[in-house]
Formats: sequence, structure tokens, C-alpha cells
Amino acid sequence: MSQYAHLSQPDPEWLTAAPPVPQRELPTDFPRYRNEVAQGIKQLCAKQPSRYHSNGPDRDRKRTACRWRNDLYRTYSPDLRLAMGEDEMHRYPILVYLYGGGWCSGTLDSDDSLLRSLTVDLRIVCMAADYRKAPEHPFPTPLDDAYAALKWVVDNAEVLLGDIRKGLIVGGCSAGGNLAAAMAQRAMKDPDLKGKITGQLLVEPALIAASAYPDKFKDELLSLEHNATADVLSAKLLRLFWGKNTMGHASNPEVSPALAPSFDGLPPAYIQIAGMDPLRDEAFLYARLLREAGIATKIDVYPGFPHAFQLFSPALLASRRQNSQLREGIEWLLRSGRTQIAPTS
Repeated sequence: MSQYAHLSQPDPEWLTAAPPVPQRELPTDFPRYRNEVAQGIKQLCAKQPSRYHSNGPDRDRKRTACRWRNDLYRTYSPDLRLAMGEDEMHRYPILVYLYGGGWCSGTLDSDDSLLRSLTVDLRIVCMAADYRKAPEHPFPTPLDDAYAALKWVVDNAEVLLGDIRKGLIVGGCSAGGNLAAAMAQRAMKDPDLKGKITGQLLVEPALIAASAYPDKFKDELLSLEHNATADVLSAKLLRLFWGKNTMGHASNPEVSPALAPSFDGLPPAYIQIAGMDPLRDEAFLYARLLREAGIATKIDVYPGFPHAFQLFSPALLASRRQNSQLREGIEWLLRSGRTQIAPTS
């Protein structure tokens, strides 16, 4: 039995205070499913605080601005005046963030409110990147698109008021966390990016394809069974997502980052883990493997809460704690990564 089985016990706050999460049937028509998810994201965004938006009549709102906004990327500068070019002397660390959605859904709106608030509160440049979706565009397309966005950010850091010498973090939630971990590993083999990523921000990440669990780890990877019928993300839905994206490549480390032959040289990692998540145990495993390789790794755990609970129920005390610890985790990555930044020519 996994040592983390007790984390699957639902937290009373989730049982009593969280609004009901609709149980979806397994999607078969993915364009339709994608559209339904996009509409759901719009509804969630409408409930988010608007105090970080750059538009609106309230002059006391905290301001940020989308400096680049198109179908592929959305970048956020810490200050509206800076974004308009009134002061080009300020430069900030950069966070490249990939949204989740099982590699099959999601939009640039998914994390808009979060990235605006991080930009203002932490004084960092944030960038959300879009990517093509499975099943029409399975691995490696989502990763290739995300990696192209990363390289674009590095090449355009100065224009974005960013400075990768102050920090370059790759991050994401769920499938976005999978892409972030894979990008960090790919960058280690890329002469143009090796040593430039200074942190990994992995929020409830997918790290080993469900069909690729190696025998040596099977006793540690039991959350898929423990949380098979959990709210938000069931084992059946997770397996479907994996299958649509991997298309026979489940054991490839760029699909399953926890199966990499080596973790040497990777940047520090901050990982958030939900106890009632089918992905729980692979996140614990990845943290262990990173630590054994000497990689600075910090985790926060939310016992009894399902996958992406903070997105569906942001008013919960646990969601507020997750949000606060996310900021602390980013600040920890910025501090930890300073000693690992490669010199730039």
C-alpha cells in the first residue's frame, strides 16, 4: 500500500463547502469537448477578481498589461506604464506558464487571472503559451509548440522587460506541468538553453503515462487506484487523455519526465500535490528522484482535495492556502535558482 493512501480521504471542507463539480462523460467528439471546456473557463474567469486587469474605471486597481497578445502567446508586464514604454530600465524575472486540460483542451484564458496577479504581486513577467491539442495533434506537437514559446521568450526577453539572469521559470498545472518538466529536461540538451532555466513550477503535474508505470515503481504509484473515481479527474478520464496524447510513446521521457535516465543538472523544482488526485503518487515519486539527484526540491501537499480543486473552488480556505504557497514557491525558486544561472554572452 502506498504510504500516501491516507491523503485520499476527502477533506471536510471539500465535502461541505465546495460547489458540486459536474461529472462529464468521457469525450468522444473532441472539438465539441474543447468548446465546452472553453465556455466553462469563461464562466470561471467571470467569477475571478478583476482588480488586476488593465481596463476599467477603478484607478485604485492594481494594474498590469498584456504587452503581446495574439493567438499563440499572452505576456504580462508588472506595470502598465512600463509596458507602455515609459521606463525601459526595469527588468524582471520571467515565468513561462502552460495551462492544463489533458493535452486535449484549455485556452489562454485558463490562467489569465492567476498570471495577472502573479505579475503584479511578485513583480515578474509572465507568459502564457498556447499549443496545439491532441488527439488531432498528439505528442510531440504540444511539447514542440511549448518549447518554441520558451525559445521565443528567451530571444525577446528584453522587449518584454524581462531578464533571464534574474530568473527563468517554466511552469504549469496538470498537463501544463508535464510540458514544463519536459521542457526543462529538453533544455538540458539544447546548447542555446542549457543552464538558462532556473526553476520548475509544477502544479499537480502529470509525470508518468498511466500505461508506462515501470515495475520498480509500481508499489509507489497507487493513486490511480486510490482516486479512481475522484472528483474533477477520474482514472478513466486520465487514461483517455494519456492515450490521446502519447500515441505509442508513453515510455518516452519527453512524455513521462519521471522516466528520464538522468536528472543531473536540472533546475530546482517546486511541486504542489493534491491528495485526492490520480496524479498524486507520480508527483511524490518525481520529487524523490529529483532529490536523490541532488536537485533542490520543495513540495506542498493538500490532503483530501481533488485535482485542480483551486480552479473550481477558489474561495475555499485550502485554495487560498494553495494560492499563497504558490507565490512562496515561486519566490523560493527565484532565490534557489540564482546560484545556477549560466553566464550569458
